[in-house]
Amino acid sequence: MTRARWFQVLRPLSPHARLVALCLSFVLPVLAWCIVSYVPYVWHPQVYITNPGSVDYLQPGMRMNRDAFADEVKDARENGKEPPQGYPANPIYLPAPHEVLQAFYTAFKTPPAAQDGDWLHQSLWHSIQIIFWGFFISSLIGVPLGILCGSFRG
Repeated sequence: MTRARWFQVLRPLSPHARLVALCLSFVLPVLAWCIVSYVPYVWHPQVYITNPGSVDYLQPGMRMNRDAFADEVKDARENGKEPPQGYPANPIYLPAPHEVLQAFYTAFKTPPAAQDGDWLHQSLWHSIQIIFWGFFISSLIGVPLGILCGSFRG
């Protein structure tokens, strides 16, 4: 198969090409996410503090910008004190894939905080029901309305 066939406009894809495109549509975003999360120095604008050293406002588990961390390490070394230690990390809004899986597993196994709260699987089922009924009701209204609008000339 030539490369040009993949990029032809208005031509159906072969079953093999369709399968490859389907797999790549899932694999490529996950691969990019893993590269950003696990490959050092690709995008790690923060440092995860493991040992605050002599810096009193730092706490283990805290995240701070790389530049501020480098300044604190430099100041501690210049003053002969113990420098803080940490490793490059992504911001909290982009957790690594393994952190997401751990959080999902923990949320699935942890009882609700409130006594009358729902478990995760109950909340997911409730959301699925809301999405289903919303789609169903909008289809009941939208499909006949679309047929009605399409049957008259504009």
